[in-house]
Amino acid sequence: MAKKKTTRRKKTGIAELRKAVNGPAQPGDPSYRVYRWDQSLREALKERRETLGLTNREVIRAAVAKQLPQLVQQLSELGIAVEDRASEGPARVPMDAATLKALRLASSWTDLPQNLLLQACLRLATRENVQPQKRRATKKK
Repeated sequence: MAKKKTTRRKKTGIAELRKAVNGPAQPGDPSYRVYRWDQSLREALKERRETLGLTNREVIRAAVAKQLPQLVQQLSELGIAVEDRASEGPARVPMDAATLKALRLASSWTDLPQNLLLQACLRLATRENVQPQKRRATKKK
């Protein structure tokens, strides 16, 4: 049987993320992406752009450079981070209707996947209960 190839994510720290987002701008045309944003965000972006006299691309770049490392660190503290993607696998878990409804609502409010929210809840819950094992005192005679 052939060995299954796994994709291991290179471990990167916040310092490397900061370096990536603060790197030099690439010359040439920007890459365009389509995102679904509410009207209030669009208006705030327009106001910010006009106040600073910048382009959308420059405002977005500055926001990502300033906010993304901090956001990733805070999400990691909340348990929204996966250290090793190669060890991920399916898990069949029992849940009641109320839990599923709560996850569905939270997902729609945050635009984060239900699976990610559930994992964060479980990581936080297990982190609180895990205490370091106390070493047994040895008696010297």
